Amino acid sequence: MASPQDQRSWADNNDPMAAPNDVTHGEPVLEESLGSISTETGSTGSEKARKETIEEAEASSSGDDVEKSKTVRTQLQRTQSEWTTATGTSIASEATQPAEQKPLKQSWSQRLNPLKSRYPPPVPQSRQPSREAAASFISMLYFQWINPIMTTGYQRPLESNDIWTVTKDRSVYTMSDKLNASLKRRSAKGQKNTLVMALYDTFKKEFLIGGACAFISSMLQVFSPFTMKYLIKFASQAYAASFGRGEAPDIGHGIGLVIGITLMQMVGSMCTNHFIYRGMMVGGQCRAVLISMIFDKAMVISGRAKAGGVAHEIRPEGLVPGSKEEKKYFKNKLANKTKGVVGTGEGWSNGRIVNLMSTDTYRIDQASGMFHVTWTSVIQVFVTLALLLVNLQYSALAGFGFIVILMPLLGRAIKSLMARRKAINKITDQRVSLTQEILSAVRFIKYFAWETSMLDRLEAIRTREINKIAFLLSIRNGIMATSMSIPIFASMLAFITYSLSKHPLDPAPVFSSLALFNALRIPLNLMPMVLGQVVDANESIKRIEEFLAAEEKEDEATWDLEAKSAANIENADFTWERTPTSESDQAPGGGLKNDKQIKQDKKDAKAVAKEDKRKSKQIDKEKLEGGVGASSNETLAEEVKPPFGIKGINLQIGRNELVAIIGGVGSGKSSLLGALAGDMRRTSGNVTFGASRAFCPQYAWIQNTTLKENICFGKEYDRRWYNEVIDACALRPDLEMLPNGDQTEIGERGITVSGGQKQRLNIARAIYFDADFIIMDDPLSAVDAHVGKHIMDNAICGLLRNKARVLATHQLHVLHRVDRIVWMKEGAIYKVSTYDDLIHNDPEFIDMMKTTMVEEKKEEIDDEDEVADEKKNMRKRRGPKKSSKGALMQAEERAVNGVGWGVYKAYIKASGSVLMAPAAAILLIISQGANITTSLWLSWWTSRRFGYSTGTYIGVYAALGVTQAVLQFVFAVTVTVYGTKASRVMLHRAYTRVLRAPMSFFDTTPLGRITNRFGKDVDTMDNVLTDSIRMFSLTMAMIISVFILIVAYYYYFVIALAPLFVMFVFSSNYYRASAREMKRHEAVLRSVVFSKFTEAVSGTSTIRAYGLQKQFAQSVNDAVDSMDGAYFLTFANQRWLSTRLDIIGNLLVFTVGILVVTSRFAVNPSTGGLVLSYILSIVQMIQFTVRQLAEVENNMNSTERIHYYGTQLEEEAPLHIGEVPASWPAKGEIVFDNVQMRYRAGLPLVLQGLSMHVRAGEKIGVVGRTGAGKSSIMSTLFRLVELSGGNITIDGVNIAQIGLHDLRSKLAIIPQDPTLFRGTIRSNLDPFNEHNDLALWNALRQADLVGADQDVSDDSGRIHLDTQVEDEGLNFSLGQRQLLALARALVRGSQIIVCDEATSSVDFETDQKIQKTIVRGFKGKTLLCIAHRLKTIIGYDRILVMDAGEVAELDTPVNLYDLGGIFRGMCERSGIRREDFFESEEARFAMESPVLERTQSKALGG
Repeated sequence: MASPQDQRSWADNNDPMAAPNDVTHGEPVLEESLGSISTETGSTGSEKARKETIEEAEASSSGDDVEKSKTVRTQLQRTQSEWTTATGTSIASEATQPAEQKPLKQSWSQRLNPLKSRYPPPVPQSRQPSREAAASFISMLYFQWINPIMTTGYQRPLESNDIWTVTKDRSVYTMSDKLNASLKRRSAKGQKNTLVMALYDTFKKEFLIGGACAFISSMLQVFSPFTMKYLIKFASQAYAASFGRGEAPDIGHGIGLVIGITLMQMVGSMCTNHFIYRGMMVGGQCRAVLISMIFDKAMVISGRAKAGGVAHEIRPEGLVPGSKEEKKYFKNKLANKTKGVVGTGEGWSNGRIVNLMSTDTYRIDQASGMFHVTWTSVIQVFVTLALLLVNLQYSALAGFGFIVILMPLLGRAIKSLMARRKAINKITDQRVSLTQEILSAVRFIKYFAWETSMLDRLEAIRTREINKIAFLLSIRNGIMATSMSIPIFASMLAFITYSLSKHPLDPAPVFSSLALFNALRIPLNLMPMVLGQVVDANESIKRIEEFLAAEEKEDEATWDLEAKSAANIENADFTWERTPTSESDQAPGGGLKNDKQIKQDKKDAKAVAKEDKRKSKQIDKEKLEGGVGASSNETLAEEVKPPFGIKGINLQIGRNELVAIIGGVGSGKSSLLGALAGDMRRTSGNVTFGASRAFCPQYAWIQNTTLKENICFGKEYDRRWYNEVIDACALRPDLEMLPNGDQTEIGERGITVSGGQKQRLNIARAIYFDADFIIMDDPLSAVDAHVGKHIMDNAICGLLRNKARVLATHQLHVLHRVDRIVWMKEGAIYKVSTYDDLIHNDPEFIDMMKTTMVEEKKEEIDDEDEVADEKKNMRKRRGPKKSSKGALMQAEERAVNGVGWGVYKAYIKASGSVLMAPAAAILLIISQGANITTSLWLSWWTSRRFGYSTGTYIGVYAALGVTQAVLQFVFAVTVTVYGTKASRVMLHRAYTRVLRAPMSFFDTTPLGRITNRFGKDVDTMDNVLTDSIRMFSLTMAMIISVFILIVAYYYYFVIALAPLFVMFVFSSNYYRASAREMKRHEAVLRSVVFSKFTEAVSGTSTIRAYGLQKQFAQSVNDAVDSMDGAYFLTFANQRWLSTRLDIIGNLLVFTVGILVVTSRFAVNPSTGGLVLSYILSIVQMIQFTVRQLAEVENNMNSTERIHYYGTQLEEEAPLHIGEVPASWPAKGEIVFDNVQMRYRAGLPLVLQGLSMHVRAGEKIGVVGRTGAGKSSIMSTLFRLVELSGGNITIDGVNIAQIGLHDLRSKLAIIPQDPTLFRGTIRSNLDPFNEHNDLALWNALRQADLVGADQDVSDDSGRIHLDTQVEDEGLNFSLGQRQLLALARALVRGSQIIVCDEATSSVDFETDQKIQKTIVRGFKGKTLLCIAHRLKTIIGYDRILVMDAGEVAELDTPVNLYDLGGIFRGMCERSGIRREDFFESEEARFAMESPVLERTQSKALGG
């Protein structure tokens, strides 16, 4: 294991001074080079630096800066993990500032602004720690400590280095240590709800401070309106005195009351700000620490838990056979079964884990912000009641009784939301999982023209999701409208009762009570919303707790580093895990179902339940008869086919021994290596390791970081050893042609390097790790023969010669170099012997070697040619990357400015109609008008203005109240319905556009970033945006209407309002300048967290095999801390604004109070009371409104990101152009006419005037060196890349003139990487239910996946139509996946089939099977096959030899052989003679009968 210092390399990209040309071979960077960078950067200006920062940061997902030597570290004073980006180059631009700053050009409005400087502040050289920790009490109180960063944000756009880092006590490392300690302590005591209580222990101080502030503010919100009673009394006495009734009170008394009320308001608003800030900080910290814990758990969760199983329950001791106790035990066991499998069956797939990290932690974060409202509001309500009783005596009970009756009803309604949210969560999980699956297999989906079908599948899940969400939100709106109307109706009942009980309506108690009822509005309004959030968060906490409690993978092996052998397995059995159970209509991989099928499913489910009951009764009967034995256990566990396993393994591997594992497809080679690597679960026997291990899996897991970091993989950089490894793995030529050598960033999932390069990186990583025991799963399959020989000579038998090596291989020609051979068959070791022994004494082995020895000697290619070809390849691959990057960067650049009006307009349009906004606005204005009129009517009633009867006043008052409540509900439902519709439409557009994007987009965009948009951003649009729009609209309308009311009665209020309004607008703009950029940086840094998390979770098995869990956890933690730096600042930013707006609001209260006092003789006290009651509620609303405005803008940021994906991404050609006959192509004739193709404008042609006529039904084998243009032909045929010149016609139709779907749906491809989707074999062969079971079974039989005598209804074999397929089909061997891909092409029944090195990953026997099936199954069809092994295509009609993008040779195999050109040379090097074209087995494939074929297949033992 690497030391913690070494382990930082994956995580560290925090060196702000990293130079772009510093390749870092452990040498100090020269001062001069840094100086030159400084000057160079300076000349570009800060604007360019900012662009590069934003671009690079978002473009990279999880790439990292390289580790600098200690000399450099001292020299540069670098700080711990403060920024995360791709490579050193991305930070160079922001590293230093210009020596001389040029003044900025300013507009006239900026010149008039005294706070706008012509010389903006310089960008810091590195991120500084947050100033909060060192702030004084007053600074903390008013959030003045954040002012420096806001000033900078006002002067110029904030850059990444402006964002402060988190303080040490808020770092995820500190918090997770505390949380883990608390969790252990509480779990040890056996307490319930351990996670919630452990979170409380961790954040107790801030949580309690927040609670105290919430309590004080809630009390002052009640006592301010009560004190107002005395102010109105003062005004009433003065007004009466003006008419000669009584003596006027002293003015000082009134002013004193105004000052008292203002002070109470100031303290209350200050406490409100600190309660919200503490709550948000607790939420943000909970989110950070939970992401860290979820990642740690994802690194250790067992395969069984991931698959949805749990450890089998141990039968209790002392159960007497046939007893009641045993009967009860078996009954319970049967009742708890899920389809006969232990465990819930849901499992923890990667998609579900990512959803926990993104959506669930966010919900917990959201709920923490206002959590204290849940209890302070209850106290507030009771204190208000007490004060109302003082004001209105027992009449207050009428209004309060109304509240008491309605609140439990609201509580029940909120409870119903819980179950609905749970159901929605499951559907969201399915959508996110399916999205991830589609995105990771997008190339394959394009080949098969499945975009529209996949969209339909997504749309079906999305429709269910959005309908349920819309319904849930409508219920929530109903609850909201009711809770908001409660104070109005309560006050109505109280005043009506007060009036009818012969009390005079005195303005002082009436308007004080009205203000008290209004004060109830905020707690009653917030409570359902907060309770809803708490309900969601509680559900999320339970999910996370369930995940954290899932079974962990234990290292079942014994480690004895002094042992004689490197590994020793004694009589051990190993198993893979079962697949997660999922109902086919809900599973992401399941096909769409119509109503008829759903009804049938329900019938089937009932039948299964009936059968369960019958079995249970049968068992009971057996037991009562005393026949309970071992068999009853077997009866109980319904017959479920166990997952594949290997049994009875006995194997000892010496410390410097080279052991080869051979065997047919599905024989268990990869499983044996998986067992050695710790991927499989041991069910019996013993395993002992005597050496550290490194694992080189069949599928290389490549990180999105530099090539060097991929090889070093957490080990300290050792230049000599590194160079030896590079040379041994034949990577030196690749380094020379890569744009930045070993500092070149590799795309996510290794997408920007070839299969061969990926595999060589994989081997290099395993060797560089310098473990003593190296496990290699067929590493030579994807590399050319001469490279394979080089690796065998210099790496496996060179650098590793003194280490223990296990090599699974299909390249049988290397077997003479190994010490021992382990031969696998049907999941067990068939033989263990030496090569000499087998070749002399084993006839079966001799036969196998005869057929393969000559075959495996593939053509030797000169290194110079190979390098030249590879260079072409690299140019070809680099082309699309750059163009895509340009398009992508425009997206992020666009996000630097505010959310444009265009996005709001698009959102409104997407809701169905542009008239939606005006309609909602009219509803809002009318409902607000009704609200104000209700209160005005009360003031007219108290002053008996119109002289109506009491009954009339009461009737109008009640009618206005009801009208207002109904209109508010209608407004809320309108916003929700149209908002969710807009969300659905915009997401559908985004999905469509993303699936229609060219492949270059996917090659250069990390999956994590796309998933982030389709996960978190969609969740925001669905669940949060409409709420924030509604709340903002209501409060804003309220404020405006109150100001209009005050001005109507107190004209002088305008004098105070004007400057206060200017201050309000200025504060908001000052705040928004930096707030927007902070939010953007947080979004960019969040993408980095998502990408790192998603990438590492998908590479868990590799990370575990190398034992680097801690290093990757550290990397994710550093990314989370980096994100939190920006995230926490957004909270303080909001509070900075709120404290200042509260000062403005309190000045308004003071102004109105003084106006009431000074106008006491002129204005009716009823009017004064009304105005005072409103202004008090407005103060709280001003900050609430600005918070909601910020919330709306932040949430619209998500809409903007989805809108960008839906409208701005580059698109492929249209799916349909004109009509294409249904029978086309009937013959399958293809004509290439002077075809020219380049991957990007400005790059050389890859195909240079290719002309060829493929006759109908002809089988053509395509051969050529690497980079000769073989795969490019296939790309042009499927139009993954459009032609630069010439044309291709199929059956006389120019393919450029028809739609992409019409073209691709008529072709079939068997790709090099077989892609399988989660679901069943049926859903993989026929995902859209277009064929019957017999056709599918026939394809499986032709592909030799099922026996000739196996029937379609027979599900006893390992493979049948309902066999579950895991994520990416990982429960099948690579060979089986390849055969399934072949079966899929057979089912498709296309006239033209393309085979792209489909047999590169299988052994010679399976290759023969596949070729045999291809020739027989596709008889009469046109076939283009890029061959992996030359001998398999010698029976084809013609051979096309490609060279440098041109047709070098094209004729029948015999004619080309006689011609004596390139093909003849290839044949000679592969040991193919002229007579093989007539006599060999391959030449006679087409003539063989199916029976003979199947007999031979069985004989091959595959």
